[in-house]
Amino acid sequence: MLGTIRVIFAFLGSISPALAGRLAARLFCRPRHHRRPDRERALIARGTPVPLPNGLSATGWGAGPVVLLVHGWEGRGAQLGAFVDPLVAAGYRVIAFDGPAHGDSTGTTVTGPEFARALETARDAIGPLAAVIAHSFGAFVSLLAASRGLQADRIVVIGAPSSVPEVLREFQELIALPARAMPHMVRALEQRGGAPIESFDVATFVGRIDAPLLIVHDTDDAEVPYVNGTRLSELFGAPLLTTSGLGHRRILFAPDVVAAVTEFVTAADPQNSDRRCEAPQGGAITTGRSLASQSNPALERS
Repeated sequence: MLGTIRVIFAFLGSISPALAGRLAARLFCRPRHHRRPDRERALIARGTPVPLPNGLSATGWGAGPVVLLVHGWEGRGAQLGAFVDPLVAAGYRVIAFDGPAHGDSTGTTVTGPEFARALETARDAIGPLAAVIAHSFGAFVSLLAASRGLQADRIVVIGAPSSVPEVLREFQELIALPARAMPHMVRALEQRGGAPIESFDVATFVGRIDAPLLIVHDTDDAEVPYVNGTRLSELFGAPLLTTSGLGHRRILFAPDVVAAVTEFVTAADPQNSDRRCEAPQGGAITTGRSLASQSNPALERS
């Protein structure tokens, strides 16, 4: 399929860069839907639907201060389900949110700014947020939303990109979009997003976020390279929890990651969460903690 897409864009970009760019922008905004694995369906079955406006879907568990789980591109809130039981046991209400055009929410296309506004809509419906735990694209969007006024006592970003312009360059290479078509793609995205593409780099809005942050990233993340985690840690002056061997998705299920994130969310002073600990199976310690892989490799593909 990808090979066909690359041929189409290479050809179309050579004869009509404007059309190729507009079509590439549309493709960039259209997430694919993946079948929910059994573990997600079982988790949702023991939760309670959370009513949200605008066709948004969410499920909640427990009672207490709210922790919002935010998925990545083409993901679902229940992908972060490993955090549910520990946080419920700690006295929190956990809500897994499906972004627009994702999971059980309505829509077919979405941009980062639209996803960010949906987070604000969810927050208005469910009340104050004790924490946001977010993955991948959803982590970037959560930071964007926080810079635009979304209030959360603390934020955890896992496998987060730090720059949409860089993601666009990677997308351009992936689909073999000719360079002459790229300005047309960027223009189409800027028109829909309502802001220059350069403004979707965390460096441009880092000063507008004051919530304590924990950055979590794996050195073997093939989808969002580890350098994004180190950059975010440097930009925010925030602790970086480094893992190895977990990749982009299994990191969400690693017991030590879940424990460390839960500790950060529940800590009386989250700024003091950057202390050393030993991972049960070893691993080098960098800025904060470093954890070894302990989870099922099959989860990387879900």
